[in-house]
Amino acid sequence: MKKVFLGWLTFSLVMAAISCDQKAASKYPGYDEIENGLFLKYHTKNEEGRIVNIGDIITLYMNYTTEDDSVLFDSSQDPRPVQMRADSGKFDGDFMGVFIGMNEGDSVSVMVNADTFYMKSAGYPETPPFIDSASMLKFTLAVKKVETMEEIEAQQAEANKAGEVEEMEILESYLNTNGITTAPTASGLIIIPTKAGNGLKPQVGQEVSVNYKGYLIDGRYFDTSDEEAAKENGVYNPGRDYAPFTFTLGQGQVIPGWDEGIQQIAEGGEATLIIPSKLAYGANPRPGGVIQAFNTLIFEVELVDIK
Repeated sequence: MKKVFLGWLTFSLVMAAISCDQKAASKYPGYDEIENGLFLKYHTKNEEGRIVNIGDIITLYMNYTTEDDSVLFDSSQDPRPVQMRADSGKFDGDFMGVFIGMNEGDSVSVMVNADTFYMKSAGYPETPPFIDSASMLKFTLAVKKVETMEEIEAQQAEANKAGEVEEMEILESYLNTNGITTAPTASGLIIIPTKAGNGLKPQVGQEVSVNYKGYLIDGRYFDTSDEEAAKENGVYNPGRDYAPFTFTLGQGQVIPGWDEGIQQIAEGGEATLIIPSKLAYGANPRPGGVIQAFNTLIFEVELVDIK
């Protein structure tokens, strides 16, 4: 009797599994359920492509839609590439794990529960109200490039080196064209006094107030505390209070070129600071689009007050 029961149980489980497989297959034709609630279908398999391993940085084409094909995101509409770190799935139904073992050049579609994606994978506080949390999202993914973090860091270092070399060439040309022979400080900052002050120089930790005009080597303004200069140079903001900028010296509240340069100006004095990007924003463009990577900045400053 025991043998008969076990045989029937085994048969029942097999039939249930077949039934579930057929149900899944009929619901998502061509997809394999690779784990509970996660379905995968290959479109292109490039066996010769580089294999994705945990920790690799992958560049992707990504598109995802609702079950009725309403587009929620399409990376082809964004000039920036989609990049992410390949990792194993952290929970049941985590589609992030599908990349491990894929090849560069592979393309797939993945069906994943909407609630699982938004609440767990993407870290949303809740699934968007226009999405049925019980529905499935369809992701179409193509692995365009596979790189290790070490390779990316090496490429970035090379690009930074080239950017710094170009910046110094542009700066040298600017100095020669304008007859500027002032020697830089040990850090590379060039301080050109334009008006002697009648007070003391500020010390680290003191609060200072500074009027300034900031522009690039090509003359384009990006910021100023002078209202008239702002209007004349296309950076005027009617909602702004144009007044001296106040900060505590030497506390990292401003770029290093300011912290160093303002210390060399006596109260009431004025100077032009020529600040290489390594003392400003380096390889990081600033919001607004004027200051780009490896831009030398020029500031005309006036030390108005020291407290």
